[in-house]
Amino acid sequence: MKKRIIRIAVILFGSIVLWASVSLSDLYITTIKVPVKYTDLPKNYAVGFTSIYEIEMQVKGKGWELAKLLLGPQESFEISVHKRTGRRKYDLNDLVKTNTWLTSNFQVLEMSPSQIEFEVEKIGARTVKLIKNFKIEFKPGYGPSSDIKIVPDEIEIYGAANVLQKIDSIKTEAKEIKDVSENVSLELNIDFPEGVTASAKSCLVEFEVQKIVDKTFENVLVETRNVPPSKQLILFPARINIVLRGGINKLGRLTNDSVKAYVDYWSALKEEHGKIEPVVQIPRFITLTNTVPNKLDYIIKQ
Repeated sequence: MKKRIIRIAVILFGSIVLWASVSLSDLYITTIKVPVKYTDLPKNYAVGFTSIYEIEMQVKGKGWELAKLLLGPQESFEISVHKRTGRRKYDLNDLVKTNTWLTSNFQVLEMSPSQIEFEVEKIGARTVKLIKNFKIEFKPGYGPSSDIKIVPDEIEIYGAANVLQKIDSIKTEAKEIKDVSENVSLELNIDFPEGVTASAKSCLVEFEVQKIVDKTFENVLVETRNVPPSKQLILFPARINIVLRGGINKLGRLTNDSVKAYVDYWSALKEEHGKIEPVVQIPRFITLTNTVPNKLDYIIKQ
């Protein structure tokens, strides 16, 4: 029984291969999209303006060849500028013969668009900011404890003046960084617009990550500020408890002297109910969770 199943499977496989071989030997018509690639540019020149970036082509060929075209590495439609500068306009049908990957196995039936216009300009340089284009998801209970640092934070880019004048920043590649629970040092590629190059192809992204915890700082003195010499601002109580949230290492290094709380005289003067909320000054990447009490009673003495 087992041998019979194997024999049937072999016959079926052979039949499928034979059918595919016969079918793919026939001629077919398909539509493909290929990017435009400029070649033979003069030294220190680039294409600043181009009317199109890709061409839609209807091609005819044997099934095998079309399958290789669709499933293999993407081809480009090459356009030689013959080391000339300035503005040019070409009929794309006249350039089919220079793209040998088309002429040998395929017949081009239609191209859209049928013409291309471009301009070759002298290459310029410009320094722009490098900005992040990635999303970060932290593991539950973890969070950032430093700035996100991109090295370098600026980059010199090169391209035609017409292209550079429209660019004021360059982004890193789009990426999602998930389940982060430790310090990050990650190399990312830089996403350059069409027609722009740079000496650096990648950048380094760094930031610190710590477990997030709460810590209570007890009996923090609430200062009074901007009190005129002839006045007194008396608070009840004069000390409060402050609950902060942040990275475990950062919070561990903080003392009561690291946390400042105060009430401004002129703000108190504007209050109508005899109670005021103290202002709490805390280090960066630390969050104020609560103050106990939340509001203070006060009196102003002449």
